[in-house]
Amino acid sequence: MALWFAAMLDAITSPLDLQDQVLGPVEVEVTLDRVAFYVEVTGDDPTRWTDEAPPGFASVLLFAVADLFLYHPKVIPFTATLLHLDQTFEYLGPLRADSSVVMEGTITKVRERAGSYFVTFDATGTQGGADVVRSISTFVLSDRAAPRSETVRDEPPARARGANETQQRSASRHDLIRYAAATRDFNPLHWDHDVAVDAGLSGTVAHGLLMYAWVTQEASSAARGATIARSKVRFRSALHPGEQAVIKVTVDGGTAKIQLTRDGDPLVTGTATFAPAPE
Repeated sequence: MALWFAAMLDAITSPLDLQDQVLGPVEVEVTLDRVAFYVEVTGDDPTRWTDEAPPGFASVLLFAVADLFLYHPKVIPFTATLLHLDQTFEYLGPLRADSSVVMEGTITKVRERAGSYFVTFDATGTQGGADVVRSISTFVLSDRAAPRSETVRDEPPARARGANETQQRSASRHDLIRYAAATRDFNPLHWDHDVAVDAGLSGTVAHGLLMYAWVTQEASSAARGATIARSKVRFRSALHPGEQAVIKVTVDGGTAKIQLTRDGDPLVTGTATFAPAPE
């Protein structure tokens, strides 16, 4: 199916032609080793995730199918600017390790605004014939790079980072490479300084879905280990390697407001809804 979709894209002239295109199916192996590596690089609790993958692992599934269009040769010219604007995940069942998930997606909407294309991408993952995860993503694409940043930062040493403990998270450049390996999200904005600067950033930045993993970890912990059934976040600003981020979670019944900030400025904001406790 991926080859069929690639052939369909050979005729596109702009991202508007992506409307209603179907991607997949793509089969993703969810192995114990792969889950353990993901848990390690995102700083999650390895004693909790022995038979299942954590919520953030849905990012691995998402990009297994989203990459079919984001990195297609006919789409790449429109990714001089590529932003992940917001993300919703709905968890319909546990992501069991030592099995596989079949991902299929549809580009449900493409809007053009001032030379930028807002692409809504819906995806569903099935495991053993049952839906286990649903995803709605908004990406912004443009063939024009953002203006060069007035301040270009020196990249810190490869392993330099802040604290990683309760309500605090930080990632080194080395951490970002390891996260890319765990998720196969090798967007050069996260590891190539020159590419990041050419895209209008002051340097490399952390993956949005790494920050998502951090806030969902803290949300579940604040709710005493409750299972997340649905989450929706908006990526508002970038976190650079070595910078310190702070997580704030406010739990109210079965929901939580989540926020990741740097020096008080919001990086990620959103909500998480918890599954009812088993009776």
